[in-house]
Amino acid sequence: MTLTDDLTLAQLILSRYVLIICSILGIIGCFLNFIIFCKKKLRKISCSVYFQATSVFNLLVILIGITPVIAGSYLAKDPASYLSAYCKARAYTTHAFLMMSRFSVALGCVDRFALCSRHAYIRRLNHRGIAIILVIITIILWLLIPIHVMVYTNVQSSGKCGTSGSYQIFYSFYAIIVTSIPLSIMIIFSFWAIRNIRQSRARVAATDEHVNGNENSRRKMKKEDIQLMIIVISEAIVYLLSTIWYPIYTAYTTITANVSKTSDRVAIENFIRYLVLSFLIFLNSCSIFYVHLLASKTLRQECKQLLLYLFKHNQINVELQTNSSARPGHRQRAPALYIHPPTNIFSSNKH
Repeated sequence: MTLTDDLTLAQLILSRYVLIICSILGIIGCFLNFIIFCKKKLRKISCSVYFQATSVFNLLVILIGITPVIAGSYLAKDPASYLSAYCKARAYTTHAFLMMSRFSVALGCVDRFALCSRHAYIRRLNHRGIAIILVIITIILWLLIPIHVMVYTNVQSSGKCGTSGSYQIFYSFYAIIVTSIPLSIMIIFSFWAIRNIRQSRARVAATDEHVNGNENSRRKMKKEDIQLMIIVISEAIVYLLSTIWYPIYTAYTTITANVSKTSDRVAIENFIRYLVLSFLIFLNSCSIFYVHLLASKTLRQECKQLLLYLFKHNQINVELQTNSSARPGHRQRAPALYIHPPTNIFSSNKH
């Protein structure tokens, strides 16, 4: 087998087996993530709005972005390689929802920074109503900004869905900018938030002898805020590792567009293109919930309790249906059942 055959086989395995596992786990994770952050007590926190929005956007990325890649691996020819309308729509929608997801995480970092700021006017950003408005603005902006992608992306002579000519140069710079902006926001505001937390703790320690216990406890950051901070920073790290290769590859292809290449080099570049555009870039959308699990012990406990609650509830429904089927003439009253609901995921300790 040649190098081209080996890389083609590797790409096929990744698409047919690895991506389908990632997409299934990603869909489950998006639903669980959304349910957990919709809980009555937790949804009052402004940062939960960004987590809910990210879960929805990532679910759409999986359905619109990953599913066609998996389906295309089973077809003799990917529809995006010969259907112009499909190529344009897929490129536009995938890009739009990816950017919505990225900016939701970036806004979550800003929210955590605002929470621990010393300035009251900055802390006002840490409000659920403002979070909802910012998410709506994000949706509108990223439905409008990438319209040029739908206009200029098309099926190329090489049989690939992509860009060419002067627009390819423009798109390479555009990709670097729009990828760098949310990443920069994540890094800068996460750093500032951590710095503010340390300064806040130092101030609390310095004034510990001059304030009573109640005042001191109010000045300390709540446990749920620390947990959300850890989760947001973890999302930023995963985003960096999975997305940084996209603008690098885009810049490389633009620079080497007119360079003569061997068949092996073309095969390697095509495989890297697949990894960057159809594999790594989607791992972020599939892994967010599991990153949350690794980053937060309380989230793991909450998820376990939620699954046990759903399992017990389903078991009782099955038993009731079985009993009703066995005695159709008898109207059975459902037994009173009390199941302890999952506790608040980030409940603060009470002393």
